[in-house]
Amino acid sequence: MPSITVSYRDLCKLLGRRIGLKKLLGHLVMIGIDITEAAGDELKLEVAHNRPDLLSPEGVARVLKGFLGIEIGLPSYEPSASGVMVQVDRSVKPIRPFIAAGVVTKVKLIDEIVASLMQVQEKLHVSLCRNRRRGSIGVYDLDTIEPPVRYTTTLPDGIRFVPLEFNRELTPAQILREHPKGIEYGSITRGWSRYPLLVDSRGVVLSIPPIINSESTRVTSKTRQLFIDVTGEDERVANQSLTILMTGLAERGFELRSVAVKYPGRRVRTPDLRPRRHRLSARNANEFIGLNLKPRGIAKIAERMRYGIADIWGDALTLLAPPYRSDLMHEVDIIEDIAIGYGYDQLEPTLPKVVTTGERTPIERLSERARRVLTGLGFMEAMTYTLTNLRTNFELMRARGEAVEIANPVSEEYTIIRNSLLPCLLSVLRANRRNPLPQRVFEVGDVALLDEGAETGARNVRRAAAAVIGEGLGFTYIKAVAETLLRELGISHEVRPIEHSSFLEGRAAEFVSDGKSLGIVGEIHPEVILGFELEHPVVTFEFDLG
Repeated sequence: MPSITVSYRDLCKLLGRRIGLKKLLGHLVMIGIDITEAAGDELKLEVAHNRPDLLSPEGVARVLKGFLGIEIGLPSYEPSASGVMVQVDRSVKPIRPFIAAGVVTKVKLIDEIVASLMQVQEKLHVSLCRNRRRGSIGVYDLDTIEPPVRYTTTLPDGIRFVPLEFNRELTPAQILREHPKGIEYGSITRGWSRYPLLVDSRGVVLSIPPIINSESTRVTSKTRQLFIDVTGEDERVANQSLTILMTGLAERGFELRSVAVKYPGRRVRTPDLRPRRHRLSARNANEFIGLNLKPRGIAKIAERMRYGIADIWGDALTLLAPPYRSDLMHEVDIIEDIAIGYGYDQLEPTLPKVVTTGERTPIERLSERARRVLTGLGFMEAMTYTLTNLRTNFELMRARGEAVEIANPVSEEYTIIRNSLLPCLLSVLRANRRNPLPQRVFEVGDVALLDEGAETGARNVRRAAAAVIGEGLGFTYIKAVAETLLRELGISHEVRPIEHSSFLEGRAAEFVSDGKSLGIVGEIHPEVILGFELEHPVVTFEFDLG
């Protein structure tokens, strides 16, 4: 889960009262926040991956205020117009088409606030913004800017300015080569002939998103007004990120102002801080949690969880959710909040009233048979993570495709759910490349495949895969292993030649059963072998178990 660092003293200041450390830590656990370390004034917390609004001390304090009854009900945000406009040029559409922006006034930046702002910006970049690919955040001193702001593009050598933490002017192309942020995030701009650019009416550069801000608009301790923008390829992510940032700053007592964003053909005002309406059935809530609460009792709990109550009609409640709660997708999400507000420690555990006898499902029995066969053939079982990243899953395998993406990944190493076991097994061989050869490893596990017909848009598939590294063990050997496994599992099949980018040409085949493809077997392509830092031939197979 994402982790943040908060100051105990600052958290109490945000709550408006001092709460004993031990008691405070107990409250944090009850609202679903884990404490990994408490040393002196510093608390290290882990928050749920689907709650980006808790990636700052302001967000944590806001939910604690409601839970403790300090401040209940819907937080009110009514940003007035700032008079600032962002004009969006057509040239950004092919590369980074969206922007959301806002203004924060009456700002007083003390050390705790600066640390919090930098932390939430970093955490949002890694999680919601997918390491700046889906969105990137810029924070500027508004008093150094002359509106309107133009969101446009520039040629690689089309403009010069002093980037943040530098003392000389660079072009965008030079920034990508020389600046640490350009080197780190330059891959995002690969293939672009023009780069995004934010400039004010005088031509003063604010930033080249998603890389770096300019030194001239730097935020300092003297800053009293902030201009915040989020640019990206996903308008929803841009709006969510801006909302989380600005509503967090509102907890500090700062004032929020909206910005007019003028696109070619349409005009919007950001941030949109209106509450979202959700319906909740009291009967469903009681059945899920195991309670017998009246609708008005549930409403009081909802207010402690920072919901507003728009209406109660019979069994149905109409709730108003705060704009920063981007995680609410279904009634069950609200029911979970009701359970937290009621108190997990107040729930009485009971045994199910239905007596059942469990047994293994057919796919589990088949998987166990596969494990026994492969173990008997001299293979060692590996159990790898189902989460991986695009580079390992596709790029290193010389493959293209799509995979189930994680909405708020903990790190850039785990951003998708794997759709193949082979990259995971090759990673195992890489981790053991200094051990004696040959090495034989296998895995029986799930992959996730995109499926528009499935309720969730994806489905799990159980697969068996094996990989062997060493000299003298080629296609004939691995094909014999795979066919032995299929025979022992009672799966009839035929073998057909196939071309696949991950395998050597002419050294790969496809398993087919009842006219459907089961999987593939073959010798791994040398480029894949080198990509995984291996030095010897590798042969593999992978096929569906059901």
